Amino acid sequence: MGWCQPPENTHESLVEAMNRFDGVEFDFRLTADNQLIIHHDHTVSIPSEKLEGRSKYVEDWTLDELTEIGFCSFENLLADKKFSTPWREHSKAACLEIKRSHPAVTKNTHSRMVEIMKKVTEMIDEAEIPETNAVFYAFYRPMGKVAADSKSTRPWSTLLPVVPRTGSHNSKRLRAFPEFFTHSFGRLLRKQKAAGSPMMPCAVDYFEGFKRFLHLGLPVGLKGKGKHRLQRIKGNYPVYVWPGHPHLERALIEAGCSVLTDFGEPNATLPCGSLRWERPATMPLSDEQWQGLAKGIMPED
Repeated sequence: MGWCQPPENTHESLVEAMNRFDGVEFDFRLTADNQLIIHHDHTVSIPSEKLEGRSKYVEDWTLDELTEIGFCSFENLLADKKFSTPWREHSKAACLEIKRSHPAVTKNTHSRMVEIMKKVTEMIDEAEIPETNAVFYAFYRPMGKVAADSKSTRPWSTLLPVVPRTGSHNSKRLRAFPEFFTHSFGRLLRKQKAAGSPMMPCAVDYFEGFKRFLHLGLPVGLKGKGKHRLQRIKGNYPVYVWPGHPHLERALIEAGCSVLTDFGEPNATLPCGSLRWERPATMPLSDEQWQGLAKGIMPED
């Protein structure tokens, strides 16, 4: 039986990713009893008929109620040495997204975000996770105030353009478009640097197809003049691109970017024909080894 990708944000998937890749990205919400649950969506990711009259919103459930149906407690995840040891000792990184509450849960999402950042910081400090191995971020412009109010000294960034909390996928993208239109890659990077962010989370739209032309200013790209412009603007500043589509993965890495991907298949061949190297940051290859991947040659050591 072949490999089957574990569901997103589960204990199993995060342990596997932390061990096989350079790091992980996952999402925090606060439960009804003020505990940390790892969950992406506003609503509990189960069929509606299984709600059995309960609220559909994750944050109206207790931690025990959510873990009983298979969702991942951050406390349990951090206690698992198969997860925490590589994070602490093997230079693995974690991007920690703080999710905003749905307006139906609370109008004051800021205070809940502060509580999440405070709790997570206390837990990873106690677990002795190095400062450079974790960064908080959120689709929230006052993210700096969240960090200040939480008293956390951990690195943080802001996900831009800010995507609204509510609406369909397409409507949220449409409402976020004006900010994308006014922010070239260069302007976005300057804004992140000015805010003190240690890295820049960046939507793949800045690199892909016609979408990369849909903003003011000159576009960057993954080949030719666009690639030269990207590398000139970026310099050595870390840029994390999401979602890192498999057909762009090798080109993004060659351009000096880090890739946030949902594609976890082991021993994969990328659409470009290259073998995949899962740890370009923590186990970097020589130029010869990297070129060998494109020819189907996997490094032996």
